[in-house]
Amino acid sequence: MRLVLVRHAKAKDREKWVDKDDLKRPLTKKGVKQARKIAKYIAKKYPNADAVVSSLALRACDTAKHIIKEQKNCTFLLTPKINPEEGVAGFLRNQDKLEEDWQTLIVVAHEPAISQFVRLICAKGMLNLRVSKGCMVELERENENNWVLVGLTNF
Repeated sequence: MRLVLVRHAKAKDREKWVDKDDLKRPLTKKGVKQARKIAKYIAKKYPNADAVVSSLALRACDTAKHIIKEQKNCTFLLTPKINPEEGVAGFLRNQDKLEEDWQTLIVVAHEPAISQFVRLICAKGMLNLRVSKGCMVELERENENNWVLVGLTNF
C-alpha cells in the first residue's frame, strides 16, 4: 500500500486572517496554482488512487478537490479527525480504518501532524522532518508494522 501525505497548499497568513475561525482560511492565488501542480503530479504518478481524505479546513479541502479532479475513480472523504487541532493523535486513530484493498491513499492535512506521523511510523521517532506547505510525502508499507519513506516533493 502507498500512503501519500500532502500538506495543504499555501493559505492566507494566520496572523492576518480577520475571521477568527481558522478552518475557514482559504488558499492564496499562489496556493491555488500550487494545488493544481500537486494534483497534476499525483495524477501522473498515481493515476488510480483509491481515496483522498481531507481535514475539514477549507485550505485542505480545496487542495484535495484539485487532486480529486485529476483522478478517474476515487473516493473523497472529509474527516474532522485530521483537522489542525487533532495533531498526530488524529492520524493514529484513523490508521486502522484504512481499507484493506486500497493500494493508494492520499491524505491532505496539516503540520506538525504530518511530520510527527511520518517520524513515528517510519523512523521510530528518529527522523527530523518538517513538511512545508504544498509538500508531498510518499510512504510505502513494507510489512504489517513498517512503513518506508520513498519520496518527498515540494511544489
